[in-house]
Amino acid sequence: MLQTTDIRKILVDGSQWASWYGYHIPASDEYFVIWTPAGTEMRWRPNTWISEKHQMSYFWRDAWFTIHVGYDNRTGDFLSGYCDVILPSASYTNTAEQMIYTDLYIDVVVREDYSVYTKDHEVFDRAALRYPIVEESRQQAFETLDWLEEHAKHWSGPFTIMPRHLPRTDWDSLTTEEIRASMRSALNGQG
Repeated sequence: MLQTTDIRKILVDGSQWASWYGYHIPASDEYFVIWTPAGTEMRWRPNTWISEKHQMSYFWRDAWFTIHVGYDNRTGDFLSGYCDVILPSASYTNTAEQMIYTDLYIDVVVREDYSVYTKDHEVFDRAALRYPIVEESRQQAFETLDWLEEHAKHWSGPFTIMPRHLPRTDWDSLTTEEIRASMRSALNGQG
């Protein structure tokens, strides 16, 4: 049985912007994968909705980003990618009851056709005027944004661990070794 976790997206003022639950997929000890199945309640300020897609969220200790990849709930095909530039956290594990990240507002978005764009530069600039931590992180945040954008365009760097097709959704019936083999197999089939 997979361990559940709550994902919490926090703003630099300490308020919660979003939360939802998911399941730890022990795909690696180097990074952490949370599967959020279609039908999950997504609690965002100001709205709550039921997700119509499967999502895999990827976290790395001390990284300036997290990546969420959405998949069609019927076919498993890639729908979208969303890369949040965040303040680094060392607290991520494969058993964490909460995966909390502090958003720095700027993002890389990958569309269904794999075209890529960045967004929310003006939101970052407004936040930098109000919160010193945002201004202090400006150089690293924008370097991370540029780095993510370039890798997203070529599906390289951190994207190489993310399948373009979700291989299955019965993760809770698998052992850790079977999960890792399934993810490797999905990646090997990407060409």
